Amino acid sequence: MPRYTIPNNIGKVRIAMGIGGKYTVWNGKQGKHEFAITCRNRKQAVKIATLINSRDRPAEIEVHA
Repeated sequence: MPRYTIPNNIGKVRIAMGIGGKYTVWNGKQGKHEFAITCRNRKQAVKIATLINSRDRPAEIEVHA
Protein backbone atom coordinates (compact mmCIF):
# COMPACT_ATOMS: atom_id res chain seq x y z
CA MET A 1 0.00 0.00 0.00
CA PRO A 2 1.80 3.11 -1.19
CA ARG A 3 1.75 6.17 1.01
CA TYR A 4 1.80 9.58 -0.68
CA THR A 5 2.81 12.81 1.04
CA ILE A 6 0.62 15.69 -0.15
CA PRO A 7 2.44 19.04 -0.49
CA ASN A 8 0.81 22.25 0.74
CA ASN A 9 0.86 24.07 -2.60
CA ILE A 10 -0.56 21.29 -4.78
CA GLY A 11 -3.53 23.28 -6.11
CA LYS A 12 -6.68 21.58 -7.38
CA VAL A 13 -6.41 18.05 -8.66
CA ARG A 14 -8.47 16.40 -11.36
CA ILE A 15 -8.98 12.93 -12.77
CA ALA A 16 -7.12 12.07 -15.96
CA MET A 17 -6.61 8.92 -17.99
CA GLY A 18 -3.06 7.72 -17.44
CA ILE A 19 -0.80 5.30 -19.24
CA GLY A 20 -2.36 1.91 -19.87
CA GLY A 21 -5.93 3.09 -19.28
CA LYS A 22 -5.47 3.67 -15.55
CA TYR A 23 -7.19 6.58 -13.85
CA THR A 24 -4.84 9.12 -12.34
CA VAL A 25 -5.43 11.93 -9.84
CA TRP A 26 -3.27 14.70 -11.28
CA ASN A 27 -2.68 18.38 -10.56
CA GLY A 28 -2.12 19.34 -14.22
CA LYS A 29 1.54 20.30 -13.88
CA GLN A 30 4.62 18.73 -15.38
CA GLY A 31 8.19 18.51 -14.23
CA LYS A 32 9.27 19.40 -10.72
CA HIS A 33 5.82 20.37 -9.41
CA GLU A 34 3.89 17.41 -10.84
CA PHE A 35 1.73 15.38 -8.45
CA ALA A 36 0.04 12.20 -9.63
CA ILE A 37 -1.55 9.21 -7.92
CA THR A 38 -2.46 6.18 -10.04
CA CYS A 39 -5.76 4.59 -8.98
CA ARG A 40 -7.39 1.22 -9.54
CA ASN A 41 -10.71 2.47 -10.93
CA ARG A 42 -12.68 5.69 -11.44
CA LYS A 43 -14.60 5.32 -8.17
CA GLN A 44 -11.37 5.27 -6.17
CA ALA A 45 -10.02 8.23 -8.19
CA VAL A 46 -13.11 10.33 -7.46
CA LYS A 47 -12.86 9.52 -3.75
CA ILE A 48 -9.18 10.53 -3.57
CA ALA A 49 -9.70 13.69 -5.65
CA THR A 50 -12.55 14.92 -3.42
CA LEU A 51 -10.46 14.18 -0.32
CA ILE A 52 -7.47 16.14 -1.64
CA ASN A 53 -9.59 19.05 -2.91
CA SER A 54 -11.41 19.35 0.42
CA ARG A 55 -10.64 22.16 2.82
CA ASP A 56 -9.11 19.95 5.53
CA ARG A 57 -7.00 17.46 3.59
CA PRO A 58 -4.62 15.06 5.30
CA ALA A 59 -0.83 15.43 5.12
CA GLU A 60 -0.47 11.84 3.89
CA ILE A 61 -2.78 9.48 2.04
CA GLU A 62 -2.58 5.71 1.72
CA VAL A 63 -3.84 4.16 -1.52
CA HIS A 64 -4.76 0.51 -1.80
CA ALA A 65 -3.55 -0.64 -5.20
